[in-house]
Amino acid sequence: MTIPAANGEPARKIGVIKLPTFYQDFEGRRRNAADYASATRDVAKLLAGFKNDKLDGVVLDLRNNGGGSLDEAIELTGLFIEQGPVVQVRESGGRVTVNSDRNQGVAWDGPLAVLINRGSASASEIFAGAIQDYGRGLVIGETSFGKGTVQNIVDLDRWPSGETQRFGRVKLTIAHVDATEFGESTYDNALPWTRIAAVPHTQYGNFAPLLPKLETRHDARIATDKEFQWWNEDVQQFRTEAAKKYISLNEATRRAERERQDTQRKERQVQRKELGLALDPLADDSSDDGLTGNERDIVKDAAREKAAEKRPDPLLRESASILADAVNLLANDRPLSAQVLPQSTGAGRWAD
Repeated sequence: MTIPAANGEPARKIGVIKLPTFYQDFEGRRRNAADYASATRDVAKLLAGFKNDKLDGVVLDLRNNGGGSLDEAIELTGLFIEQGPVVQVRESGGRVTVNSDRNQGVAWDGPLAVLINRGSASASEIFAGAIQDYGRGLVIGETSFGKGTVQNIVDLDRWPSGETQRFGRVKLTIAHVDATEFGESTYDNALPWTRIAAVPHTQYGNFAPLLPKLETRHDARIATDKEFQWWNEDVQQFRTEAAKKYISLNEATRRAERERQDTQRKERQVQRKELGLALDPLADDSSDDGLTGNERDIVKDAAREKAAEKRPDPLLRESASILADAVNLLANDRPLSAQVLPQSTGAGRWAD
């Protein structure tokens, strides 16, 4: 993604990696297969390409990434830091284990931003939290899900060995991760919130002095960003609807609401054309068809998902712009750069 030149500052090329889950082929890894699937391996390949292309920064998009392999969260963090602790886990008996990245070297030592939302959970939060704690990059978005527990699958047939499978497996919550009281804590069966004492780790940077400048630029930019304003309107509308304690079962009312949404999409499409913005490929699509997933046409559903990938994404674009702002500010203000990213760390020297 290219962020155009503005205000006397050069254009910046920002690489984007969208990671839907922290996946790993556990069986392939157990067999020590050379090509087992791994989120960390795939991201490392992309980062190598970004370095060859001399990109100015990377945005790792973890929106709606519900987590996955804890090992992958740790190893992925290791692509951006030298060795060090990533996450602490307190087991049911009280013992605390520190899980660390033990691999030397980094795959990307340049500007980094992590984009999260309410659907970012578990391994996503571990990774984003580590990047924030290390001061290794900017974390952009909204408060994440707040998952604080670790689950494990226990094979109930492992004790009566030699017999055929009879009992299956059970999923148990075996440990508690240091996390904030949000999201998972709203569940009826959530474990009580606790805190684990911090462990020493490297501090690559401190972005606090930079944040006011980034916020000022962000506010000025979105004031004229029509797509971002539409997104904000949709968020406010969603919150208004979610706050209601009732839902209408009147057919005429429901049809009127659907027509209002259809009209809004079409009006925005017209405005996109007038403003020279990219068109929304799903502007004429109504997802509220009343059907369940197994009742829809699979081919049409697949085509819709493919089209959705090409929808304008003002949040991702703005995140890349924020990262570009950080690069430009630190490149042009040496005192600020020395305050935010002390050169003694030897990594993440954004202003080079």
